[in-house]
Amino acid sequence: MERPSLLFFAAVFVAALAARGEDAVVGPGAPPTVLQGKLYQVSRRWEVGVAFGAALNTSLVDQYGGLLSISYHPNEWADVGVDVLANRTSFSGLSDQIRARLPSRTNPGTGQPNSGDEIEGGDQMRAGALVMARIAPLYGKLNLAAELPVHFQVFLLAGAGAAGFKHESVNLCASPGGAPCAPGDYQTSTSLKPIGEAGGGIRVYLGQRWSLRTEVRAFLYPASVLRGADLTQPGTGTSARYLGLVTTLGLGASALF
Repeated sequence: MERPSLLFFAAVFVAALAARGEDAVVGPGAPPTVLQGKLYQVSRRWEVGVAFGAALNTSLVDQYGGLLSISYHPNEWADVGVDVLANRTSFSGLSDQIRARLPSRTNPGTGQPNSGDEIEGGDQMRAGALVMARIAPLYGKLNLAAELPVHFQVFLLAGAGAAGFKHESVNLCASPGGAPCAPGDYQTSTSLKPIGEAGGGIRVYLGQRWSLRTEVRAFLYPASVLRGADLTQPGTGTSARYLGLVTTLGLGASALF
């Protein structure tokens, strides 16, 4: 799913390079002319959009969710607003395979506790809200057929806010002892963390009010795992911080008011 989307982004971006500040007409049978101005105006209008997406880079977590965006366009190339997201998350099949093959919590020969590092990537982003700004400097037109012009706009976005996370360890048990971790008995916590987002996408106009969009967003947040933990004693080990990343691919629609 990722590769066709990237190819689509690249193809439309190349077409849009010729359209800086004006409508570029490209495609089969297109006349060698350039249309001035934008057909669909967005200045001084509100936009409400809904997108549905999936995480691309979280191999240990399956994440699917929706995003509601409300923004205001002060001009033709920028808008500011808020994003509200909600996700359904669960551990992936890979996480289940790792848990099924966890090493013993004690040394079979000596009976002494084993130590180990917590596996990164177990964070689950459940919900969040961000203040967002978007710029859309590239506007163009594709003639997919003689009577089927497609007007589009390429945009970039960035934002900051907070999100609720569930952290469930993939490999550290919640109960002390040397027995294997029981199902559901893993160290778990919830927290509210600051997050930032950056991304880009393409908007395809269906008319003056409605449009479709596809976008890629990268969410960044502070994450941590335990290093050198005693596998028989929950809560041991040293906390190590790193920058968490969740990249999503979304498809959606929006309306102007």
